[in-house]
Amino acid sequence: MLFLSALVPLAGQGADRISFGLDVVLPSAGSVTGTWFYEHGTNQLLLTGFPDQKGWRACAVGVGWHVNGDAITPHDVVVLPNALEPERSPYSAGPVKGSGPLDDRIAAALVEWDWRLQDGLGVPREPCTFAEAVVPLRARFRMAGLAQPPPETSDEREWRALRQALRTRALAQLKGRTLFFAKFVPGAMSHQLTQCLGYCARPGGGLFVLEQPGVSMRPREVTPPNLPPGSFLNPELSLDATKILFSYSPVASDPPGTYTGGRDVPRFCTPDRLAHRYNIYEAPLAGGTARRLTNDGHDDIFPIYLPDGDIVFSSTRRGGYHRCGLGPCFVFTLSRMGPNGENPRSISFHETHEWTPALLPDGRLLYTRWDYVDRNGVLYQHLWTARPDGGGVRIYYGNNTWNPCGTWEARPVPNSTKVMAIAGPHHAMSAGSVILIDTLKGIDGATPITRLTPEVRFTESEEPLAHAPAFVKDVAFDSTPRSYWRGGIPDPARNQTPTVQEKRWPGHSFKSPWPLSETTFLASYSYDRLLGEPGGNIPNQYGIYLCDADGTRELIYRDPRISSLWARPIEPRTPPKLAQSPIDPERAKRLTGTFSIDKVTEAWPDAFPPQYPIVALRVFHIINKTTPNIDSPKVGAGLGSVGREILGTVPVEADGSAYFEAPANMPLYFQALDAKGRTVQTMRSAVYLQPGEHESCVGCHEDRRKSYMPAQPALATQCAPSVIQPSLSGTHPFSYLKLLQPVLDRKCVTCHDGKREGVPALTGEPDGWSCKSFNVLIRHVPYSSWNQQPNNNNEPLTRPLTFGALPSKLLKRLESGHGDVKLTDEEWQRFYIWMDSNGACWGTFDAAKQRE
Repeated sequence: MLFLSALVPLAGQGADRISFGLDVVLPSAGSVTGTWFYEHGTNQLLLTGFPDQKGWRACAVGVGWHVNGDAITPHDVVVLPNALEPERSPYSAGPVKGSGPLDDRIAAALVEWDWRLQDGLGVPREPCTFAEAVVPLRARFRMAGLAQPPPETSDEREWRALRQALRTRALAQLKGRTLFFAKFVPGAMSHQLTQCLGYCARPGGGLFVLEQPGVSMRPREVTPPNLPPGSFLNPELSLDATKILFSYSPVASDPPGTYTGGRDVPRFCTPDRLAHRYNIYEAPLAGGTARRLTNDGHDDIFPIYLPDGDIVFSSTRRGGYHRCGLGPCFVFTLSRMGPNGENPRSISFHETHEWTPALLPDGRLLYTRWDYVDRNGVLYQHLWTARPDGGGVRIYYGNNTWNPCGTWEARPVPNSTKVMAIAGPHHAMSAGSVILIDTLKGIDGATPITRLTPEVRFTESEEPLAHAPAFVKDVAFDSTPRSYWRGGIPDPARNQTPTVQEKRWPGHSFKSPWPLSETTFLASYSYDRLLGEPGGNIPNQYGIYLCDADGTRELIYRDPRISSLWARPIEPRTPPKLAQSPIDPERAKRLTGTFSIDKVTEAWPDAFPPQYPIVALRVFHIINKTTPNIDSPKVGAGLGSVGREILGTVPVEADGSAYFEAPANMPLYFQALDAKGRTVQTMRSAVYLQPGEHESCVGCHEDRRKSYMPAQPALATQCAPSVIQPSLSGTHPFSYLKLLQPVLDRKCVTCHDGKREGVPALTGEPDGWSCKSFNVLIRHVPYSSWNQQPNNNNEPLTRPLTFGALPSKLLKRLESGHGDVKLTDEEWQRFYIWMDSNGACWGTFDAAKQRE
């Protein structure tokens, strides 16, 4: 690639009118970087600069370019004497057209302009001089071990020489390699959920191969010719690097984005838009016709190949909606199908979303899972593992971590035990800072994390995330945000100091990292501000870079019109041996499996209180949400509460062990009960079984950093697995009116009938979404909700005696004697069960069934 050392001054006055010959030409969409690109046939013009500043730079290919009538000398980079404010392209709802192959001179000018943006040369905020910019470049030159540094002139000449030498060294890693990537328009609503739902898709983009990365920006398009314009999402190469899997939606225009109900939220899911879904296609990498593998009315996304030819992906085919926010936001979880799309099926029965599976070297799947059972809904989108059949689900990193809000797009690092991922926000698409995670150092918090791009703080949990305008057409790269998302809980260890680069480029972000080593990676980067819901981001946000932990960020490819993402080398990968779950065929036929726990009271960070010996486990079934939109209808006191029912209880042996048979294919959670049936400790996460699978753990919330060697076999496993003993009426399905109200009617309503002033009513009369007695009693029972004390939902760790009956004022009132009330053993159990069910009222999201 050529780098121009001479700047040719341009005579005449700068202006806004750009033309080629007699034709006025409009630019690509603008950028906060001051980059404006024009095409007229094969003729190209690049203008770079900032309004109200002199020193705009122009690079022209083709004789005939004019700025307000003044001809621009082709081939050389010229400096315009006056400031410009180029005319913007009008908004169009149609497909975003990518640029043609960039002339080498245009590409060289883009690279040099990118250097200037990185180093703060001539930028509007936090500007640097050449003398200041060369200081860190000299240090990197020395650290790289490069010989013969240029003369220290502290001027543009030294700066350019240092930059060129460092780029040449970095690009040596890509010599002889070919890259595959996709062009993509970010969705109409920037959120971790809607970024991959078809009804929010925006048209434009395709699939490309870059054969000389770092040398040429002339990609070869391999988009299948049988697909009309649409949206291409998360492409994946086969293990032998000969085929492509990708998700595609044949969307022809942007969503309308009309308001509904007076809310400041655009309604993208109009009936015609709901028909837009992402389906999975396969095509030869060399180019050719794509074949469709899924076509059954679901969003099918994030496909990857397994070594046996099967395909794992995320899909909405399981059904259900997420519990918070507006929507509908369909839940997508891990699924699997055959090589030709046969037998598509859910292999995960988790209650909420799962993203971007990848294969670890040991044959397990690594993926992001959203896990907010009875806890904060913004914080826990972190990494889990499972076998490719869906069994053996384990936390990998972050289930007790709230900075960052989430870890996304994780990939194993070659020849390493570490993984690379994006540390990103909750309320925006998956983008942010690139991190390295080493679980040998821990599975939570900051200790396992190395920040590879420390110039980008963790979005939303450290750096505020700007709200996007509600309409796609209103998104402007230079608009001033009117409000911000500041999600999560303040973390004392969080980085509270904005970096220089953040001050220079507020909201800048990385996306889709591909590790080449523990310190070197490909990634897409945006100087433009990452925006969160309710709207979207600009189409041309991201370009592809080669990056290093030492601060290297070399532009490899940027299409001035559209984002370029998901770059990776076209190289065969050694397929790992698939990890398989042992299956009991008889239980598989019955659609059950087994759980075993070695010692329930093995806990961390707090031991179980010895005065409450554990004798049983209560088994809850988490019910998938069947209606869109938060609390529509409400089922519990907590914000966006879980729907639940109680399957029953199983015994815990004298040594603290438990072994029991449970239904497969449904999300469950457990509570450890004392001799009276009261909860000492509760799960705030979900587990599930594949048919015939056996799952085991050491204890309730054990320290996963330790290894355990039991002194002798657990008592529970010396016998056949226990059978779940059904719970009381009113718990399956859950109904406060059937579980507890009859007790209140018998024992309490005589005095608490609502007719005496100052005496609370404990009747079952409707009162808002629940009933009068529920609304009175719940105020005296601690439960977990996003805005509920103690300690702001007691995040992130669940400690014994935090929620439910034992710490409640209601239990103390009843046990101290309340009038002449005498409760039977069963009535006590009904109180305990309700108080331990985290503010549950209903076990269904069906409003009609609630009324029944």
